[in-house]
Amino acid sequence: MNGKMRYLIAALCLAGGMSVQAQSRLTLDSCRMLALNNNRQARSAHMQLRKAEYEVKAYRANFLPRIFAQGLYLFSSSDYRYRKPYPLFDAGALTDAMNRTPMPDWEKQFWGQVFSKANMDLDIWLKPHHVSLSGLRFEQPVYLGGKITAAYKTAKIGRQMAQLNIARSEAEVILNTDRAYWEYVKIRELLSAAQQYREAVRRVADDAGHGVETGTVAENDRMKAQVKLGEARVQVREAENGLRLARMHLCMTVGLNLFDAIEPVDTLPDALPTALPDHIPDVGVRVEYALLHKELEWKKQQVALARSEFMPQLTLGGGYNYLNGLFVNDTKLFDKASFSALLSLKIPLTQWIEGNNRVRSAQADVSLAEYRMQESADLLRLEMVKAWNTWDEALLKTSLARDEYLQAQENLRVVKDRYELGLETVSRLLEAQALRQEARSRHIEARASLRIAETDYFRTVGGTLLRD
Repeated sequence: MNGKMRYLIAALCLAGGMSVQAQSRLTLDSCRMLALNNNRQARSAHMQLRKAEYEVKAYRANFLPRIFAQGLYLFSSSDYRYRKPYPLFDAGALTDAMNRTPMPDWEKQFWGQVFSKANMDLDIWLKPHHVSLSGLRFEQPVYLGGKITAAYKTAKIGRQMAQLNIARSEAEVILNTDRAYWEYVKIRELLSAAQQYREAVRRVADDAGHGVETGTVAENDRMKAQVKLGEARVQVREAENGLRLARMHLCMTVGLNLFDAIEPVDTLPDALPTALPDHIPDVGVRVEYALLHKELEWKKQQVALARSEFMPQLTLGGGYNYLNGLFVNDTKLFDKASFSALLSLKIPLTQWIEGNNRVRSAQADVSLAEYRMQESADLLRLEMVKAWNTWDEALLKTSLARDEYLQAQENLRVVKDRYELGLETVSRLLEAQALRQEARSRHIEARASLRIAETDYFRTVGGTLLRD
């Protein structure tokens, strides 16, 4: 069911009257919608889906280059000065060599002046008072062994699992709501039947009392009528207490206050379905089976992730920076922008033993998931067959209970007519009333069980009924 449509229906259910207190009447559909929107399990499943969607978006961003703005500013009050003699060459050795070499006096005088100035002082004054760096840097993975792709696929599988988990949670919530709703309806009808039975027994007890006074009824029959009247009162009290608890349970299930005055609109139908489904669908329609399949896909992506950790990795990087400052002997050394590019390649050489074992461990998890999936598929098939059998048995029990109730009602009519003609005793009339009450109670319980069995069956075969 579409999420927006669900919230719209829920809003109508709540707005339709602040109706829980004013009107106090709820249909089965409105109870389902209230439960879906107020149940903590359902809300938690929706929050898991939202979390999974955010993770998909986060992993999708890994395909795009990462761009960083960077800046650096350095201030230092210290100066760094380096000063010491720095000989260009050995002037003494050259002078001796020149003296041993015959040459004119003017040439010796010239080279003597040159050699006398061969030694000079090295004086460097570094002033890092104000140095700043600003620019942009980007990184783009070219190949990481399939790590980014595997992580993105894993996130998408997680989102699909969250969506399936919502469907499973909604089916459970609706099944529990149906159980609470039909339990309330059942006990309400049982209370009505108990009240009618009590009134019928009271009339018989009153007639028996008058008969004792006139001598037409034995005292023993009057006492039997009083005992039956007491039993009828107990049945009414039990039904009243049960109805109160059923109402509170329904309020708790749909997310209302425990003491809200609500009343179900629907009644237990008398008509029986013409026939059950002639075949049970394949286990592939089960939400639980789809979850197991997605779990297997998730495990396979874990193998790819484990392998990517030990594959070659190629990354492209670059930057555009502007550097300003750093004076050397009162001359600014840097005052320009530059572009740089970097291509990084990392190839694991000695990690292959660890990587191979990690990949094998992940592959073992895949095998375990496959075994679990096969075993769970058989259990799900058994559950589907069991649900079909339960529905079939409930249908048979309802049919038999209805026949039994009709026979008991006819028997009561005959006995009552004969009693009014004086052909039956009080004991026989009380017995017929009790049999009719028992048959009516079984018929009510069978119809409620039939509705719950129907809902449970459609839940096990994919929940199609739950999303009409």
